[in-house]
Amino acid sequence: MNFRPLLPIIILAVAIISFSFTGNPRKVKKNEAIARSFMEAWSSHDSDKLLSLFDEDCLYEEVCSGRKFTDKDGIKDYLINTIHGTPDAKFDIVSVIANEDMATIEWIWKATNTVGWEYMGIPATNKYFEIRGVSVLTIESNRIKKCSDYWDWGTFMKGIGVN
Repeated sequence: MNFRPLLPIIILAVAIISFSFTGNPRKVKKNEAIARSFMEAWSSHDSDKLLSLFDEDCLYEEVCSGRKFTDKDGIKDYLINTIHGTPDAKFDIVSVIANEDMATIEWIWKATNTVGWEYMGIPATNKYFEIRGVSVLTIESNRIKKCSDYWDWGTFMKGIGVN
């Protein structure tokens, strides 16, 4: 896999969190726990758990595709539709960095494209893939206010056997 396209994004995310660290360890631990719960919800395909982590006024963006979801119904549909193409999907956490206002999670999406995504014109290929990515969470009052997911679409398409 070519990780070069993600490297600037990862460095930026780590720098933002590192430079903005302030000192409330309890809040930092809570935000780290929220980030871990976020990935656990994705890995267990639990849309109710995922939605419970978000503020009512929120934004979820998949940066590589330009898709944005501004309410919980949109986020729920996004999770369901993403998992639909890869029912065996799991998300492994590589690292979590948090401060009082944000958390960044580096993860690996592991799955097999057994169903595909017909609504996007992507057929099932039965190819196993692993995609590395980063989610940057803005957290207010113990709820995710904004999530930006960064991963490489080209690597994904190659991994699922479409490119």
